[in-house]
Amino acid sequence: MRWLLLLLLLLVSACARPPEPLWTDVPAATELLDILHARAGTNRRLDTAASVSITADGQHFSTQQFILAEQPDRIRVDALTGFGQLVMQLTTDGDVLSVLLNTTSPPRFYRGNATEENFSRFVKFPLPPQVLVAVLLYDPPIFAYHQAQVRKRGDLLALLLIKGAFTQTFFFNGQLQLTGSEYAQHQETLLAVDYSRFAPADGFPRRIALHMPQDDVILAMRINELTLNGDIPAGRFTLQAPDNIVIEPLP
Repeated sequence: MRWLLLLLLLLVSACARPPEPLWTDVPAATELLDILHARAGTNRRLDTAASVSITADGQHFSTQQFILAEQPDRIRVDALTGFGQLVMQLTTDGDVLSVLLNTTSPPRFYRGNATEENFSRFVKFPLPPQVLVAVLLYDPPIFAYHQAQVRKRGDLLALLLIKGAFTQTFFFNGQLQLTGSEYAQHQETLLAVDYSRFAPADGFPRRIALHMPQDDVILAMRINELTLNGDIPAGRFTLQAPDNIVIEPLP
């Protein structure tokens, strides 16, 4: 019986080979750019429940989060502990940032401009809201560039976009599926994004990881439930202060 089980395992592993690449010759940069442009904007809205872990300043945080995101810069985050206790609610409609912190008694409520500085103060990830929204929607931004090159990196193809000392790299697997992006200045990585665990039904990644080496910040998100491009009322991206809680202004 043991030998039979071993034989079956060997047969399964032999059948579970990765699919053959769609390309034999390295594609031109224009072909990979066409793939990026063709899928840009296809995901406009996201409604997800996810397990999120963040490592920042030598500390590790894990929460369960309900996240709403809408292009270009609307986002809502409801973060809970593993026991279901509310830790934080954060909303921005692109102009106003509102945050309820439920880690003190009484809770604290903040409101101000949705700037990168204010946003990063609470999400522990120093990115502008519009960049984070794009990354979450599997639509990493393409900034202006002057040159485009394609290189092989192991089993991946790397589309390199260059503008002076600033570079953007987009990674594709053998099926020409986008698996990540990287942004660097003077060859120092500013932001690296990795997509994995793609669902066959919609091709959307169920795991998203972000790394900002210079800030020593890592975020990993495992998507448990997902709705793409559903209706999200505009009011979900605003937050009202609870009764008897003072609104503390943000700059």
